Amino acid sequence: MFLDIIGYVLGIGFVVFGISAFVLWLYEIYKIISKSDKKVSYKSCVYFTIIAAICGVTLIIMANVI
Repeated sequence: MFLDIIGYVLGIGFVVFGISAFVLWLYEIYKIISKSDKKVSYKSCVYFTIIAAICGVTLIIMANVI
């Protein structure tokens, strides 16, 4: 039961952070393509990508071990 809850939390985290990272990366690419005057900052994109990757890898490890 406890592992089921952790699996659900990590799965939801993977989806939410993955979609957020994808949207932020697209926005940064749009700023580059449109040659906007806004400064491009990849910091938040990288954070969301790393969190999504951690959730995904943890889910894969849990699925193979259990």
